[in-house]
Amino acid sequence: MQKFHYTDGTNTFGPFSVEELKGKGITGDTFVWAEGLPNWVAARQIPELASVINEGAQPYYTGTTQVPPQFGGSMPPTFNRPTGRPPKTYLIESILTTIFCCLPLGIPSIIYASRVEGKYYRGDYLGAEADSASAKRWLFINLGLSVGLWILYFLIFGSAMFAAMMGDFN
Repeated sequence: MQKFHYTDGTNTFGPFSVEELKGKGITGDTFVWAEGLPNWVAARQIPELASVINEGAQPYYTGTTQVPPQFGGSMPPTFNRPTGRPPKTYLIESILTTIFCCLPLGIPSIIYASRVEGKYYRGDYLGAEADSASAKRWLFINLGLSVGLWILYFLIFGSAMFAAMMGDFN
């Protein structure tokens, strides 16, 4: 059974069987593509689609020219789909520094880290990058402040112990 994709001039939809296309409201002017076709063609040019073509007004592709969108390759393009990997989330590091270092400063890091992949897969690449950078920044703020507090703790109590050990106990 042949599967078809159709376009509104900007996005592609599919694959759909001929039965599934009946409810999509395509017309003879809607551009479709199927495996084996060299490029997008008007639906009226494909005999298998004669039963699904609506004779009403064109709901899709409203371009002024009658030239179908031209896409290279044998498959229709994928719009707004990420290619590659999302930015580093720093989620594990954020959770560990929150547990072992400083709770209040780890919470913003966890919040930013948890939003990275969601934004990336919704197509907000810049937002994902910004949240990744913010998670990293809060992670290092948390880590730096925690290390600083531990050093201060050891300096205060270490100097007190040193003074006690050096002092006269008479």
